[in-house]
Order: sequence, then C-alpha cells, then structure tokens
Amino acid sequence: MGFAFSTRQWLLFLSGLSPLEGLIIYYIILYASLYVLSRLDLVVLGIKIKEPLQTFGLLLITFAFFIVVDFESAWTQFVTTGMWGGMSNVYIQSEDGALFWIFQQLLPMGSPELWRLLTYCISPFLIALIGGLLASEKIKLG
Repeated sequence: MGFAFSTRQWLLFLSGLSPLEGLIIYYIILYASLYVLSRLDLVVLGIKIKEPLQTFGLLLITFAFFIVVDFESAWTQFVTTGMWGGMSNVYIQSEDGALFWIFQQLLPMGSPELWRLLTYCISPFLIALIGGLLASEKIKLG
C-alpha cells in the first residue's frame, strides 16, 4: 500500500481534491482495511468485531484521536508561519485539516479561534463518544 500511495500519480490526484474529498478517500481505504482485518478475527481492545457498525465505531474513535494528534491544518500553517495559504491540498487532507476546513466553510464569518475550538475540542469529544457507543457490543441496531 505504501508503494502505491506514495506514487507521483496518486499524490497529484489527491492534490486536485478538496480537503474533505481527500479525507473521504483516505477513510474509505482505512475502513476497508479495518473491515478486512476484522474478517480475519482481529480483536481490538478486547472488542470482538462482529458487525460492520462496530468497525465504523472504531473508525470514528480513530478519527477523533487523529484530530487531536495530527498537526496538518490551516490553523497549524497559520500559527507556525503567519500565513493561511501556500500549502498543497494533500497537506490538509487529514482529520484535523479537513475538519478545520469544513468549519471555515460553514462559518466564514467566524474567527480562527472558534474554528480551532470546534475542530480540536468539541468535535473529537463528540465523535469519540459516538464511536465508543457504536463499537460497543451492547448497541444493536435493527
């Protein structure tokens, strides 16, 4: 996978996508990988993966985790360089990059501090909570 995903063609393809589109591609790959591993009897944190919904819950927990530990967003670019632009879309097609971008698009009159709080504080908490509920074997939908 590393060979294919580091090719010039793949990176140029990703560069043409928005932060959200690139993140969706990334999470399709991640979900498929988790699902295949779960079919091979993968056990994560003592949770036996039996349903695709549990895999989705683990995906949400992973998403929330990477929001707070990745530093690939316009916020990081601004804090470290003092500029908003000049970076490749591939750079911000990360969990925090795409979420920060979404909040910028949804709340264009908001402040960077508001976008930061929504991206790095409120969203990961809510996403991890939902993911934990879905990953639990106690939840049965349908």
